[in-house]
Amino acid sequence: MLNQSTFFYLKNSLLLWRTKFKFIFLVFGFFIFFSPIDSEEKKESEELTKPNTKLKTIKIPSSFQFGGFIDSYYLYNLNLPKDTERNYTTQAVRNGEFNINLAYLEAKVEEIKYRGRIAFQWGTSVNANYSGEITTEKYSNQTSVKNIQEAYTGFKLGKDTWIDLGIFFGNIGYESWISHNNVNYTRAYALDYVPYYSSGVRLTHNFTEKLSGQLQILNGWQNITDNNKDKSFGSQLKYIFNQYFTLTLNQFAGNEAPDFERKQMRYYNNTILEWVLSERFKIIGQFDIGAQKDKQSFVYEPWLEVYDPSLSEYRETSSKVYRQWYHGTIWMSYLLTPDYRMSFRIERFYDPKQVMVSTGTPNGFMSNGYTITFDFLEFDPGLLRLEYVYRRSADFLFAYRDSQTSKKEDFFIVAFSMKF
Repeated sequence: MLNQSTFFYLKNSLLLWRTKFKFIFLVFGFFIFFSPIDSEEKKESEELTKPNTKLKTIKIPSSFQFGGFIDSYYLYNLNLPKDTERNYTTQAVRNGEFNINLAYLEAKVEEIKYRGRIAFQWGTSVNANYSGEITTEKYSNQTSVKNIQEAYTGFKLGKDTWIDLGIFFGNIGYESWISHNNVNYTRAYALDYVPYYSSGVRLTHNFTEKLSGQLQILNGWQNITDNNKDKSFGSQLKYIFNQYFTLTLNQFAGNEAPDFERKQMRYYNNTILEWVLSERFKIIGQFDIGAQKDKQSFVYEPWLEVYDPSLSEYRETSSKVYRQWYHGTIWMSYLLTPDYRMSFRIERFYDPKQVMVSTGTPNGFMSNGYTITFDFLEFDPGLLRLEYVYRRSADFLFAYRDSQTSKKEDFFIVAFSMKF
């Protein structure tokens, strides 16, 4: 039987436990309310109410390729010129120093219905080749144009028809702007004086498995920034007779005079015949002929001054005379073994009227050239090359010794290039 003291003791204990239970309940509720689980639920509910801002992934085409090229060289000029740079060429222009002839980075894609390529370049050949670009236009690309090797996009019109727009390699001539693709390291004169690059639109069509063609609308003869308001036209026909013979015909027509001069239409034809005698030996022949209208002519008419003293005795008229120039080049290449190749080049450049090359000499630019190249192919995708070039002109054109000139120029080149 409980006495009074025991009763009060039990009553006080019950009240104490009741207070403790309330405190524990409040603490537990606090942690539940502010727990991470609750906050995560709130985040999830907030995410559900937010608009979907997740970026869609872009699928890269399977044909996408990224690559590059480096072409380094050293040239020893036997003329021992005082000048550090060679004239009348764009390739290996620096004397007696190690340098980069061409380096580029590229990205290209070719799918069923579209294609494109963009490549940026640097090197001594780039500086030489793009020196003719106009630099006075305010909003043109002259500050960056030389570093654009190609930048074009194209789409397919039909089963065998493509249209490309932008900047792309020129189609005239056998040798490529990329030395790695040629049997000789340097280029023939015939290639240094035709467009390495063009800017415009081209239409390409394969008529049959053997016959293909191109039509081009261009800004002009190797220029991105146009020098006049006229557009030029280019074309190509290529026929593969069989595995041994390929014939290519390239043409160009356009006005090459600036707007402040009378029109000077230029017409050019390039013929290439490639003959593959065997897997080891091939011969390529190229013949070019160009003609350009002379600037103007003057007719002596003294009565003009009598009629009007402000007029000259000479009246300027449009010229009917065309100045012509010719190129002829033969390449021979023989694969000695899978690791070694020997190649020869013989060339003739005839421009007495100085249409393409201004020399200020009596005979203009008339020069023969002979080149021999030995290639080490065992470093593929690298290519080690040794080359000797001898050229001789009708006039004293080439730098020689101390501020003198010579009719001949000859030099040795060691070059190593690599594609990746």
